[in-house]
Amino acid sequence: MYSRDISKKVLAGRMTRSRQGKFCGGQPPLGLMRDPEERGHLILDPDTAPTIRRIYDLALNGWGCMRIAKQLMEDKIPITRVKSNTECDVNYYSWGSARISHILRNPFYKGAHLVCRTHQKGIRSNTYDIIPREEWEVLEGCHEAIVSPEDWEKVQELIDRRPPIMEGNACPFYNLFHGIIYCATCGKSMQVRYEKVGRTGKNRFTGEEREPIDKAYYICQTYNRLGKDACTSHKVEARDLYNLVLKDIQELAAMALKDVESFYQRISSRMERRYLADASEMEKERERLEARNREIDDMFLNLYTDKAKGILSEQRFVKLTAAMEREQEENQKQLKELALSLRRSNEQESDVRTFIREIRQYAAVRELDEGILNRLISRILVGEVKKVDGEKFQEIKIIYNFVGEIPAVTE
Repeated sequence: MYSRDISKKVLAGRMTRSRQGKFCGGQPPLGLMRDPEERGHLILDPDTAPTIRRIYDLALNGWGCMRIAKQLMEDKIPITRVKSNTECDVNYYSWGSARISHILRNPFYKGAHLVCRTHQKGIRSNTYDIIPREEWEVLEGCHEAIVSPEDWEKVQELIDRRPPIMEGNACPFYNLFHGIIYCATCGKSMQVRYEKVGRTGKNRFTGEEREPIDKAYYICQTYNRLGKDACTSHKVEARDLYNLVLKDIQELAAMALKDVESFYQRISSRMERRYLADASEMEKERERLEARNREIDDMFLNLYTDKAKGILSEQRFVKLTAAMEREQEENQKQLKELALSLRRSNEQESDVRTFIREIRQYAAVRELDEGILNRLISRILVGEVKKVDGEKFQEIKIIYNFVGEIPAVTE
């Protein structure tokens, strides 16, 4: 019993130091080093921090973990700070996809501290439970960041939406739009499919050899799994989608280059209408929730007074206060969501300027790649194919990062 109590005290001490934002023990992550002037504080390692920054930049450009690892090995970037005394230096450059994935998931690189990644099952046990990433306790702003929190979160989104590698496909088309193309009706992701094996690889009109993208198309995941009673196919040819997105980016970039202020006013006015339409309603809801929380606080005092006077039983008091606490917690949650929405409207100018700065870089783009799509586009919504005046019509919405959908200019 004595040893168990001591162990708990030691563990509590370690947790306290970690919660204060101090690095408790072990080797700091690659890219960081101990501050010689302050115990427990981390600073950037000038030799290895650029490597970490490069890994994140490649990930933001759409590179997968294995592709990043191969590039670092080709460039002979070391994986450790100290080279071992051996003639064989293969292991000195042996990057792997698991190591890259670990770096990209590590919150230390955005300036945060991770309290615990594992949990020991027992005091004298050598077995550990891995704590799921969603349940990590992360302390923000503990030291200088190698990558900004925004870039770190963007990398997490890119990793989470990356689909598993599909095997057995006869067509070598690489799905550029993975993770960003969705059905506008049911909200599920669109799946890439290929023409049946045995069809000719030549264009039947021109006789030219077709590229892999000309043999690929997208259909709704719900339709593919459950059939037409659940959703329609929303089929769109990969080549048509590629050309549409490329043209839209080129046109927006050209407008941003030609007249920045006019382009800024066009996007800002649209965003203002979108935010201001809901701002007054959100403000009214915020005031209502705050008033209700104050009312609940007064009710707590009245119930406590009734309990002290014997008017209200202990059992009844506990039941009533528990219900009010649940309501107050739900109100607080809604207030946080409203505050976030209102803050987003105040950050509108910064978002628009950021988007303009990004889009202007691609005025001369002639081909799309993952880097361009991930930096500019949040998602693409593919509508159902409909007939209008005897002609087929399909609406495709491109939702851009920072500013959302940008409708075409109507003359």
